[in-house]
Amino acid sequence: MTLAKPKENNLVSEVPQSTARIWARAVANAIDIVLVPTFALFLMLVTGALESAVAYADGFPYKRVFFLGVASYLILNGWLLWHRGQTLGKYFLRLKIVNFQTQQKADLWKLIFLRALFFGLPHAALIGFWYLVLLDWVFLIGKDRRCLHDYVAGTQIQPAD
Repeated sequence: MTLAKPKENNLVSEVPQSTARIWARAVANAIDIVLVPTFALFLMLVTGALESAVAYADGFPYKRVFFLGVASYLILNGWLLWHRGQTLGKYFLRLKIVNFQTQQKADLWKLIFLRALFFGLPHAALIGFWYLVLLDWVFLIGKDRRCLHDYVAGTQIQPAD
């Protein structure tokens, strides 16, 4: 007679996890890294935010560039993040962002206020801070295949249905 093994009380162990492949995450991220700044430049040209000498009167307008970058990120990805848990890059590669514990669509506030904080890291790498990207992505080689920003936000990337 064999005894049944008791179920663990951990939500993660009860839900089968299918994580996205590292190359798919990298390509999706590369798409976002190209699209968001390109759209931000378009916004800057359309609004004339950086075309006049007044914009540079007090030095480089970092705040204006930052807010236009945030606006472009939200314009391009806001609806997809809200409804599907995806950015454009993840949509094109059929990936989605889910809550790690429940495996359901992640909360919008976590996607915008926690995950998006790390979005600028690849751009920082262009000016010499490459080690920040490495620090974020080195966690991908772990069992859960989650970046540092996934751990901070409690999320995971999975193939979309």
